[in-house]
Amino acid sequence: MERAADLLYRLLYSGVLARLPERIAVPLGQWALRLIPLDLLPLFRNDDPRLAITLGGVRLPNPLILSSMYYDTTILRRAMGLGFGAVTAKSITPKPRPGHPQPNLVRITTPEGPGLVNCNGFHNPGLEAYRIALASLPHRVPLIVAAAGESAEDYVAVVEGLAPFGDLVEINISSPNTKLVYGWSERPQELANVFRAVRKATDKPIIVKVSPDFRRINEETTIPSARDAGITIVNCGNAHRVEEPRLSQKAGGLSGPALFARTLENVRRLRERFADSIEIIATGGIDAPDKALQALQAGATACGYFTGFITRGPLLARTILDALVKSSR
Repeated sequence: MERAADLLYRLLYSGVLARLPERIAVPLGQWALRLIPLDLLPLFRNDDPRLAITLGGVRLPNPLILSSMYYDTTILRRAMGLGFGAVTAKSITPKPRPGHPQPNLVRITTPEGPGLVNCNGFHNPGLEAYRIALASLPHRVPLIVAAAGESAEDYVAVVEGLAPFGDLVEINISSPNTKLVYGWSERPQELANVFRAVRKATDKPIIVKVSPDFRRINEETTIPSARDAGITIVNCGNAHRVEEPRLSQKAGGLSGPALFARTLENVRRLRERFADSIEIIATGGIDAPDKALQALQAGATACGYFTGFITRGPLLARTILDALVKSSR
């Protein structure tokens, strides 16, 4: 049955969704996620207790995390039943943002496989509206709430506002399609102030989401500064900034399998450099069981992905989890 479901999705994606314009395919896919109760089917889950991990002291039923892209709470609720150990809500800013105009997402074909490039620009309803939305969201698995901002005050406001509704908090300092957020890695003293301020703002575990484009700065400045502030979970990382003339901003963040080699190398380097003083979420290019296994064996605590959820379908988590159980025997 799993093979049949996997084949059905691959046919649906390659035969229908991938052929539609992105402006139609994206809302169509989100409509399907909202309305079709896939989360009620045990087919998509593996509840083997051997898969459980802890991240920042929080128990996750398995090490797979849906990366930040959705803020719709109906979609998040569905995703919590699709095999993930945790799901990440989209980064929220203090005030509502309309995001960048369309086209703000395009498909791309790379030698490694299909990917996406987006310049979403933090389209979101803002802190106050999102607090109301999250209040009614049940946590079938842990929820990671995410904050973005252009100042320490912005991050503190969002962290303080969202932390009561999440199990962990992620601070996004690396979005490649929003200049001021992407540039945080180049302002180390200001960033250190952000880390100290958000650490004081909540007692929930905090994740710092770093960019794959700043490897040296991450290792020498950003991560040590976060660790000194008491932030010891590192999500490496975010999308890779590329030029893309089809987008409204002419550039955006590349995600998908083209990032995997860089993700794996970053995990190895961070684990070697920081040993057990940090926990690592490997994000970038994970779209198959062997890639998740490689990342975990290289020292990752957990694996995050989003593009694979789109291109490989909702059964990917179950496929990876089955492989993890098999490898542990």
